[in-house]
Amino acid sequence: MGIVCCKYESRNDIATEIKKVTIPESSLTQYNSKFLTDTTNTEQIILRQKENPLKDYSLLLFQELNKFRLEPHKYYLKSIQYNFTNIVKELIKNKNKEKNKKDLKLKWSSKNEIIIYDIMQDKSTNDIVVKLKKIKKKFEKIYDLIILYVIGNYDNIKESLWDVLKYFRKLNEKKFNKIITDKIDYCVIYSIQCEYIILKNLYNKDKEEKGEIGVDFALEKKNNNKNIDNDVNNYNYKDKIISFYFLFICLDDDMKSSNLENSDVEYW
Repeated sequence: MGIVCCKYESRNDIATEIKKVTIPESSLTQYNSKFLTDTTNTEQIILRQKENPLKDYSLLLFQELNKFRLEPHKYYLKSIQYNFTNIVKELIKNKNKEKNKKDLKLKWSSKNEIIIYDIMQDKSTNDIVVKLKKIKKKFEKIYDLIILYVIGNYDNIKESLWDVLKYFRKLNEKKFNKIITDKIDYCVIYSIQCEYIILKNLYNKDKEEKGEIGVDFALEKKNNNKNIDNDVNNYNYKDKIISFYFLFICLDDDMKSSNLENSDVEYW
């Protein structure tokens, strides 16, 4: 599966984001090599240093979610199996509108990606839930941030789409319907290799019951097993990738249009 490569426009302020304009599809290898060979742009070097090693996988997930919103007719048959036909029909209805058509193309924020990367790479704690709470708090004054996660691998890209939709719907079906068929200002996906301590923290039922997590992401429990150690140990996670979907919804539309729209947008 190809990823759309992008051209970059240089800017004087390194802190300013790069806005990418799409060009014809090429491979992820070509995309990555562009960063490695073009050393004339300091912004590109900084972003490259901040990128997650599994960003290519994250971009495939991002592309799949984007296609679902932009080409819903291609997902109709599969949506019957997963009971998402109503959502797909709504997306198709939007696609066929001649007037007042919603722009559902997803945008990736490099600025927000770097903030997420820095927090996720913080060595002061290994508790993934603590890191997710910190990310949530970092953005809470600007965004309604929804955090979801799915576990998969390179052979499971299309199934991961249905998983993340399923977990999102579990949180709040009304909110799910509105956001999936309408407003997502930015989407960033961060992927890491599955590890025992990460799964144990995510599956920790005691924290969930006490309300200590405080972030909107779906906790998948295996067979409602109260023995978390056995549950995680029995799960074949060593060849899996866990991906965190960060869906950013601006709290203030005026602020978005004046400060964000042209400053940190990437189109894949």
